[in-house]
Amino acid sequence: MLRRKKGYFNFRIISDEYTTEKKGKIEVKIPDEGYVENLQIIFYKFDKIVEHINIPYRRKERNEEREYSVYSAELAFKKSGIYWFYFTLFIEGQMYYVYQNEEFLTMQENTKVYPNEYCWKLEVKDANLKEYPEWKGRMIYQIMPDRFAIGSKGIIPVEGRKIKDWNDIMPNWKPGPDGIYRNEYFYGGNLQGIKEKLPYIKELGFNAIYMNPICESRNYHHYDSENFFQIDPMLGTWKDLEDLCTEAKKFGIKVIVDMAFNHTSDEHEYFKSAMSDVNSPYREYYIFKDGKPVGWYGYTNMPELNKGNPKLQKELITVLKKYINAGVDAFRMDLGDILPREFLLTIVKDIQKDYPHIIFINEMWDIATERENPQIFDGQTNSLMNYPLRDAIIRWVRWGLHEHFQYNFEKVYSEYPKSVADILMNVISTHDTVTLMTALVGEIINSDPYQKLDDIEGPWRHPGAEFDTFGFRSYSASHDQLPEEQKIVARRRVELVLPILYNLPGNPCMFQGTENCVMGYKDPFCRKTMDWEHPDLEMQAYVRALNHYRESNMDVIGNGEPRLRAINEKRMILEVYTEKESIITFSSRTDKVFNNDFKDDYEVIFSKNSTKDKIGPYGTLILRRDK
Repeated sequence: MLRRKKGYFNFRIISDEYTTEKKGKIEVKIPDEGYVENLQIIFYKFDKIVEHINIPYRRKERNEEREYSVYSAELAFKKSGIYWFYFTLFIEGQMYYVYQNEEFLTMQENTKVYPNEYCWKLEVKDANLKEYPEWKGRMIYQIMPDRFAIGSKGIIPVEGRKIKDWNDIMPNWKPGPDGIYRNEYFYGGNLQGIKEKLPYIKELGFNAIYMNPICESRNYHHYDSENFFQIDPMLGTWKDLEDLCTEAKKFGIKVIVDMAFNHTSDEHEYFKSAMSDVNSPYREYYIFKDGKPVGWYGYTNMPELNKGNPKLQKELITVLKKYINAGVDAFRMDLGDILPREFLLTIVKDIQKDYPHIIFINEMWDIATERENPQIFDGQTNSLMNYPLRDAIIRWVRWGLHEHFQYNFEKVYSEYPKSVADILMNVISTHDTVTLMTALVGEIINSDPYQKLDDIEGPWRHPGAEFDTFGFRSYSASHDQLPEEQKIVARRRVELVLPILYNLPGNPCMFQGTENCVMGYKDPFCRKTMDWEHPDLEMQAYVRALNHYRESNMDVIGNGEPRLRAINEKRMILEVYTEKESIITFSSRTDKVFNNDFKDDYEVIFSKNSTKDKIGPYGTLILRRDK
């Protein structure tokens, strides 16, 4: 049979915009120049074939030149995302493949290249989810307000509060005389200090800040609110928040504020009323069992709120609107992974009805699609804290656990809706984790991929006995700072971790001080004050370079899909690609030198200890190709 040019085969997809709830139609026209049978369309998603659809014959059509056979079929997809497709058919008993980049129909199956190299693209959007393009490409800097910066007007004094010297970074980790571990001291950072440091944050290349709670509380972390409607007086006022948000917008920086709606302090006026009077209108705001208040995770000083109560929901919505009117752009929901579905739906729907630009980011430590309530498919949240990828990156860089990385990578990016995956908060360090430096070399960091990276308390758990808090904190205190030889290793590994993080869809998020190579185990040792007097200029320059690199390549990173071209215990090749562009990141976690096999048509856009020809020991090489 004669070779037929691809123009012999014409198709069109009939749909203005594809969604998971909207069926489309594909129509193919083939001239009657040979007997055609078994026409199929083959769909790939995340580099795997997911669908074979037969396209049956429907009718004849004729123009002035020739007669055509018309084939058509319905297309419907339950999952959103990017699909790549090609066709197969038999003509006179011979099988042919119809690819995008081939001039002729071919008998050769494309098995040695990736689908985007030879397929057409179809994007299916989730009908239940909105996209937030203004949140793509954000580099997020997390701030604990009490420990970030003191404004030029100084500490705002509050009667009865204990102030700790800013340079005394060792936490007061020991228990009081009554055996209770308390955190009732402050360093005096405030909103004015954050505002004055916005040029520093912008100069580093960050364009969003995420602040831990700023509501009134007797504790520096403010996760146990005493009044949701008030800014903590030591942090400032509503006017200070408004000024901060206004100034942030001048720098193109979005503001995210943490909301802790699962519980309050036992000093909250609502709780005091509920405890003093069984007929109090606030009694129904809390959860009681056998007449006693239920404390979150057993902490009696953090009574749990009754999230199903409509009056409470309405009040919390009013709180959120007060923050929005002050200029806040997004909310991180503390303990979001355990907040009830109906509570989240009510809150999010009400807010986004009046403020459609506001997004919600839920705290979640697990892979969402492995949970009974994933939260990401029906509008309970717009984004998540991507802890699984943090664990995977650190464990690969430190121990070479490539199967663990691949599993987490594929679960997140193949199963999450693209609108969610594109704006994930890709954390690498937070107020709740071991610092990045310590995580990469610390002796007790958990390497078991079936447990969380920061689950490090095992040696101090004793069957039949209370957890040895003193022993755990004593160990953390004595190992707070790394020996010099370990610092060298940790820094080298940080320089491997960050480029991987920065080349994944979603928004990289870094806790304050990471750019200064701060060290320490979990709370309270990871929550140190910012050292403004002794900056780590070398690491800051590295972070700055990565932020600017990412911003310059957001046309690919922000719109593309990720894939692992290769990974083992020694090296990783990560790609982000669109129909026309490709960015490839090579990472080596050994002292060996590897050749680069992707020289043609690629240019170097970032490197560390590498050249275009070679990936050096513990090196990173990032290449870009534009077709």
